[in-house]
Amino acid sequence: ASLIFFVCFLAISLFFVFFSWYLLKNTLITPLKKLGESISTISSGDLSKNISLEGKNEIAKLARSIELMRVNLVNIVNEIKTYTNHSLSGIGKLSSGNNELAARTEEQASALEETASSMEEISSTVKQNTENVANAASIVLSATNLSRNCGEEVNDVVRLMKDISEYSNKIFEITDVIDSIAFQTNILALNASVEAARAGEQGRGFAVVSGEVRELAQKCTDSAKNIKILIDNTVQKISSGSDMAEKAGNSMLNVVNSIEKINNIISEISIASSEQSKGIEQICTAVNEMDVVTQKNSNLVEQCAKQASSIEMDANELLKMVEHFKTDYVISLTHEKNKHNNTQKVFNNEDNWSSF
Repeated sequence: ASLIFFVCFLAISLFFVFFSWYLLKNTLITPLKKLGESISTISSGDLSKNISLEGKNEIAKLARSIELMRVNLVNIVNEIKTYTNHSLSGIGKLSSGNNELAARTEEQASALEETASSMEEISSTVKQNTENVANAASIVLSATNLSRNCGEEVNDVVRLMKDISEYSNKIFEITDVIDSIAFQTNILALNASVEAARAGEQGRGFAVVSGEVRELAQKCTDSAKNIKILIDNTVQKISSGSDMAEKAGNSMLNVVNSIEKINNIISEISIASSEQSKGIEQICTAVNEMDVVTQKNSNLVEQCAKQASSIEMDANELLKMVEHFKTDYVISLTHEKNKHNNTQKVFNNEDNWSSF
């Protein structure tokens, strides 16, 4: 009986042991093993497998908590991937926009450089024209003064011709008086000859004297006639010279007036050239200011490109980190990376802005 009791007790004990082991295995060991495998899978970065344990014990509660944590991690990783994808896409568009802006800024800089060069050439030409106009104005002023002096000298010659003509007329009057005196002397000599003839032998000497006087009177008459002819010719030539001098004076006056008009026109051209020079200087200043602004814009674009490149690198690093976690989320960023690489080729070349 004791042996049977012992055997029964041993059998019952073994049953309880196996039952306890089975119960412990199903309720504790197996769930813990599955939970450990799930935790190992999560720790390796695989978040795609669900954790499902039935029951209401503490292990099941722990499994549900870990499953909730896995779901939250999946959501967080997916959101990070989504935001990173959007960020990389936005950075790609920003890089493309910076690329276009850089090209336009470079074109604008080139156009401004050509404009500045053209304005410098125009400014130099206008300054040279201003100097030439100033020299021409000085020459015209000298010509005006010289013409005025010549006009005054011609007027002096005209007045001198008139004075000579008046003096010639007075000489002409004097020759008339001389001619009249010679005529009267000749008459007196003739009368004296008649009286000497009447006196006979006694008046012979007086007749000789009267003959000599008559000859002298005739010579005076002839000389007076010659003088009158010469004076008449002189007066005619003086009159012609006076007319020519007066015409020359009028012509010189017209020349002076024309030169004064030219001087006024040159003065107006000089003023206009000066105003053009000032306007061109203002335009050159504005172009230089635009050049400075364009240079600042190019620097800002370059800084923006570098900042975008840095952000993209950080986003790629973050994407690599979250790609360690395996989920059902799939993303492709090849297009955006190519855009960024193309943009980097543009902005890494700093020689594009050396012209500034």
